[in-house]
Amino acid sequence: MATDNRAEQNFLIPNGTFFAELAIFLLVLAVIWLFVVPPIRDVLAEREARVTKTATDEQRARELFGAAEHRYRSSMAQARGEAARLRAQARLDGRATLISAREQAQEQSDEMVAAATIQLRAQADAVAAGLREHIDPLAGQLADRVIGGDGERT
Repeated sequence: MATDNRAEQNFLIPNGTFFAELAIFLLVLAVIWLFVVPPIRDVLAEREARVTKTATDEQRARELFGAAEHRYRSSMAQARGEAARLRAQARLDGRATLISAREQAQEQSDEMVAAATIQLRAQADAVAAGLREHIDPLAGQLADRVIGGDGERT
């Protein structure tokens, strides 16, 4: 009989168990849809917002870095130009100082040479005058001896 009962039931026609399982499935689906999906959706939305914010922050950081790098490069170029200008100016100042020092040293040297020349001439004149005083009598005595004089000079 049990086989007869089964034969009478068509599996394509739903019975009460099917509707009960369908009701439970829909109830579980509604509970999941109402209580599980919203927090997950919120977490995913928050994650998406963080990803978007991170991307915009990264883009802004790239722009700031690019601007800072441009400022750095322009500042370095300007500093190199300024350093080159200062080196050139220092060279010119050094050359001018060197030329001035050489001229000053030459003037001092010329003054010292002139003063030494004057002093040496004065000393030479003094020595020559002193020698003339001693040499003139000796020359006279020698001349008298050579000529045969009496050795006295008048």
